[in-house]
Amino acid sequence: MWKLSNFINYFFTGVGFGAATYLIILTFAFPGVPATRLGVISVFIISGLIGILSMIFAADVSPTIAFSVHIIGTFLLVLLMYWINKWSITFWSIGVFILAYIIIWLIVILSQVHMVNKINSRIKKRNAKK
Repeated sequence: MWKLSNFINYFFTGVGFGAATYLIILTFAFPGVPATRLGVISVFIISGLIGILSMIFAADVSPTIAFSVHIIGTFLLVLLMYWINKWSITFWSIGVFILAYIIIWLIVILSQVHMVNKINSRIKKRNAKK
């Protein structure tokens, strides 16, 4: 059973990734376009929901199903955000979504590899002392 703290952790992790992605996209893909109040609020909420959607990877489902549900759900939530903000959906914006999705996944994977290596190193040190 999921605890409320899990939902909160996943939500705020999603907000962090979403906020950083929003700022990077505004800075490099759309320079000079200001962030709006509605844009920021919708990015926070939608990103948090995407974070909660990421809980599927901790569920007892196959990685293929989890990934499929996650990418489709994420894309639908991003489309909702575009609709809320009246942003136009173009091949460019879909390309930006795909690129951002890949980069975020690379960051998550590299972070997990780093964490596993750190844990393994501590275990080796502890076992060497015995």
